[in-house]
Amino acid sequence: MKKILARSTPLLSAFFLLTGCGGDGGTTTSQTTLQSYTDAVVALRKDGYRVLPGNAFLFTNADCPTFVAIFGSCFGNNSAAPYVVPQVPIEGSYVDPNYAAPLNATGPNGQTTNIVYRLSDDDALITVVSYPSTAAYFGYQSYVFTSEISNYPVSLPLQVVAPHGADPASRYELFASVGNDINNVVVQNQFQSPWNGQVVVYVTTSNQTLANALVQQLSANGVNAKAILIERLGANVRTGNVQTADDLVTLIRYAEPQDQNAANNWLNNVNNYVKVYKVSKPMSVTRYPTNRYTPRSSNSELLLTASLDELAGLLNGWLTSVQTTQTIQTKTFTPSTVYDPVTQTPAGLVGSDCIEKGTICAGDNQDTYTYAVSPKIQLGANDTMVVAGLNHNLFANSSYISLAIYNASEAAGVASASQTNPDAVGFNQGTLTGSAEAVLRDLGLYNNASAALKLALPKLYVSLISRNCSYAINYCVDLEGTSLIPADANIDMYERAYLRPGDTTAADLNNMLRPRVISGGIQP
Repeated sequence: MKKILARSTPLLSAFFLLTGCGGDGGTTTSQTTLQSYTDAVVALRKDGYRVLPGNAFLFTNADCPTFVAIFGSCFGNNSAAPYVVPQVPIEGSYVDPNYAAPLNATGPNGQTTNIVYRLSDDDALITVVSYPSTAAYFGYQSYVFTSEISNYPVSLPLQVVAPHGADPASRYELFASVGNDINNVVVQNQFQSPWNGQVVVYVTTSNQTLANALVQQLSANGVNAKAILIERLGANVRTGNVQTADDLVTLIRYAEPQDQNAANNWLNNVNNYVKVYKVSKPMSVTRYPTNRYTPRSSNSELLLTASLDELAGLLNGWLTSVQTTQTIQTKTFTPSTVYDPVTQTPAGLVGSDCIEKGTICAGDNQDTYTYAVSPKIQLGANDTMVVAGLNHNLFANSSYISLAIYNASEAAGVASASQTNPDAVGFNQGTLTGSAEAVLRDLGLYNNASAALKLALPKLYVSLISRNCSYAINYCVDLEGTSLIPADANIDMYERAYLRPGDTTAADLNNMLRPRVISGGIQP
């Protein structure tokens, strides 16, 4: 198996295939602060801590084939944004030979690191980040990646056995969030706006005693205590460095930057701006309780149900007229989560639910209202499919939305369309605002719309997807030449709506409308 994660920093520039990532290189002041903060982490050694440095790995769509080769899946990666993934030193930890060892990489001092890691109650992952330039979203989130099958006596359909070679099946893939994402709004509420070179220190640990000690000592070493964010591993995480412990992975998401050139510059030098350490010291253990997710709220979008249905009907009629050999269907995207506003509890593709049941969560992120998922679709070489949805940004239910297209069999993201919310993020970027009216006009359908639909059009969006865009090309996602999705592969799509403005998490999906897909290739 090719060890893709061992590549050196200069090669990272080859992977800038996506929009929605990055920032500038930071100012001299920010680099000075970053150096002083990393010096403060290293200085923990004089207080009896073991401090081992790691790397940062840039994951993009181009890396999906390697992960598919190992896991059979790319876990529904967001094709609108790459990920920065801490590679944690694995000295003293068990590394599964079947799915984790192929991802081993050489660290800065010749030590082995890996994106899959374990933490005991004496350990913490410390990630020091000099923030990139302003974007719609930046989040830090850890996950239980796999857990032993023996922890789950009940068999469920969404349990996925991890690769195990010739060994008996022993672990389930969970990829389940350990709690709330520490996003840029959380950072701003505790510290200040982090963009453009502010330095933030993330500490992931299960031990409240260790967390408190690290905050105290890092502060004594010159780190601003407000810039230290604790990510708590709750009691539902089986900690330890031994084979029976849960293993973890951490994702840093950076999506929809205002300045793409600055974004590329930051990512091209990501190991200069993201510093990773595993820090250990035996001490008394006070475990954090199992994390609860932040309650959600939203503004109702339901009054536009009839308008969205009418829009989808017009597009269905048009597609029927141009793809005459197919039966054109309209289907509503399916939610992957449910949210109970009374108990304020999410379930489905929700980390705590997956950890409890041993089911696959595929890197869930509770900062998005749901992964609204389309049915599987067979898209021929000359076919077009259409998505009609509601721009949640315009209801103040999201800071940005993305429509991502996947190779359905591999859950591998290949392309996307996005839209930011200028009221939430301070800039407007994307192709979805205004698209509903523009597409209807391009297709000669505008005059067929009712007065109510015409009034609603500014709050709706339309996106076309094709392997050969020939209609409304300014609003068409062109899959031509996308090698990650061969001609015979089924496609599906996810809509994400990130961060309700004014909140630290996603909106309540119960009041929100999900998109409609119109296609002749919808599979049963």
